[in-house]
Amino acid sequence: MQAARSAGSHGLTVREIEVLRLLAAGKTNYTIARELFLSERTVHRHAANIFDKLGVRSRTAAASYGIQHHIIDISLL
Repeated sequence: MQAARSAGSHGLTVREIEVLRLLAAGKTNYTIARELFLSERTVHRHAANIFDKLGVRSRTAAASYGIQHHIIDISLL
């Protein structure tokens, strides 16, 4: 089964966009895991997938890309 994707999401799933929003807010994997009821390992995997799909190498670069390309809304941070 293929995960749902958001329009203009650059290939990210809805869950990956949620994780990206929380990464951009400066939250740790532990905090994201608790907030989304996931394991830290799952959050780590989502972050790695986000980096791959966006072609970036860091949380900061992913957050910047997400904001610049309107994947995440800065007013919600």
